[in-house]
Amino acid sequence: MGIGGDMNKMCWKIGFFVIACFVMYAIYDAFTVADIIAPTHPFFLSILMLFADLLILFGAYCCAFNKFIIRSKAIWLAVIILFFTLNGAALIYEFINNHGGYEVYDMVTMTAFYLLFASVLVLPIIKYIEDLNQINSNPDIDTNPQ
Repeated sequence: MGIGGDMNKMCWKIGFFVIACFVMYAIYDAFTVADIIAPTHPFFLSILMLFADLLILFGAYCCAFNKFIIRSKAIWLAVIILFFTLNGAALIYEFINNHGGYEVYDMVTMTAFYLLFASVLVLPIIKYIEDLNQINSNPDIDTNPQ
């Protein structure tokens, strides 16, 4: 028997699809955004953020379809930390480079929104880590359900 019920699996598959749409839109937006609203952070940070987004998408895929490709909890925790750190750095660059354009309440609102949105995006990886804990504690769980 696999991990989670049928309804639970369907919710994570829908979540994967939503995250995939966000990542595809972020890639499209990165290549088509006008210079006037272009990100203020360095290009290297944009590349790292793309890499982190793809890792988040891969984690959502593994969670949704019970694929235990990377079984290291430390790697997945590092992905979560990397994701929050890079998005936080991009937000800080935005505030520093456009400090005249933002009021304090704008910064607080934007930071809260980013934190909430990023937290939702890492939920599949947190679930995946919990699934890895279940597998490690109970080796009789089928990790490749049909």
